[in-house]
Amino acid sequence: MICQPHRRKKLVVVDQRTEDYLEFVHGVEDAETEVIFFTSACEALRTNPDEEPFMWIVNMQLPDMKGTDLQHMLRTRGGTSPVVLVGDEYEVTDEIDARSSGAALYFAKPLHTDMLLATC
Repeated sequence: MICQPHRRKKLVVVDQRTEDYLEFVHGVEDAETEVIFFTSACEALRTNPDEEPFMWIVNMQLPDMKGTDLQHMLRTRGGTSPVVLVGDEYEVTDEIDARSSGAALYFAKPLHTDMLLATC
């Protein structure tokens, strides 16, 4: 289990293509989860949430940095929530980079709610 069920309040998605998550957001609404979107790493890093999200979903290729770099910065800031790295398309090199960076999971789009929540 990578998620902490008692903390299922906020889920943060960092991806400039927010439309790719419409089906996913609809699926987690039933789980009483608030989904917060950021379109860049800098935008996500500028926020100071009251509580740490139960999970981060981060695109591997953000407009301002790599997803693995954002994951590293989140850890440097003391974050402990699992980070799921997502590729726009499946790439072996992305999966290798995600796994070697310590990501909780790596998926390629489209992201399916039941598949992700089954890991929690």
